[in-house]
Amino acid sequence: MIRLHRVKNPEYLTDEKIQELTDEFKKTGKAVWNISHIKNPLLSSSHGKCAYCECPLTTASNYMEVEHFEDKSNNPDKVVLWNNLLPSCKKCNGSKSTHNVLAAPIVDPYTDDPKEHLALRLYRLRGKTDKGAITIDVTSLNNSNRLVFSRFQIGEKVSELIEISWDRFCIYREKKNIRSKNRTLGTVEGLLKECQPTADYSASTATILLTDSKFIELIDCMRAESIWSEELEEYLQSAQSIVLDCA
Repeated sequence: MIRLHRVKNPEYLTDEKIQELTDEFKKTGKAVWNISHIKNPLLSSSHGKCAYCECPLTTASNYMEVEHFEDKSNNPDKVVLWNNLLPSCKKCNGSKSTHNVLAAPIVDPYTDDPKEHLALRLYRLRGKTDKGAITIDVTSLNNSNRLVFSRFQIGEKVSELIEISWDRFCIYREKKNIRSKNRTLGTVEGLLKECQPTADYSASTATILLTDSKFIELIDCMRAESIWSEELEEYLQSAQSIVLDCA
């Protein structure tokens, strides 16, 4: 989970439209929020990912559900209030269900910084606070088959690419030619791009990569050889902003 920034209330959701849709929901139970005028800006605000687990919501295997932070069953007046809506995958939304976030608060990535509440250890999230621990349980963020295994796969791929990056850097250090330099830069850039907030599972990827001592050493060596670019530094700084503590 990463910190998200809510986009401006859609023009579609005027006070009159909010009242109209709320009344319709109360009367018929219709999913009045399940429309593109609401779903598209929500999806844009989360970079096309689930606000909780960061899985992609633009693939055939996953689709977006509009999640009501304060659940719609007990809070019908907030059924289309913009600040109460999040983009979610079916699994996270179903796990959270009618959990009362007022009685037992969970992380809202639009108002909370998840880094303050969550840590990562051996591909499993841990709560740094009560809110973080409750969030993990309520949204099933440590589901072994779906999320822990995905983080493990990410870790394996990151480790493999760190080794490739080192191999290419060593060739560059020996030959000092443009080809080997560009191959090194390309591999490292690719790794850092997977750690950007726009990437799927970015918090896990950034944490795994930027807490790896071999990658940190590689950065230092690239700087010493004067091939660490401003662009790579920008990617690095962006990725560091979402790295979780390792508990």
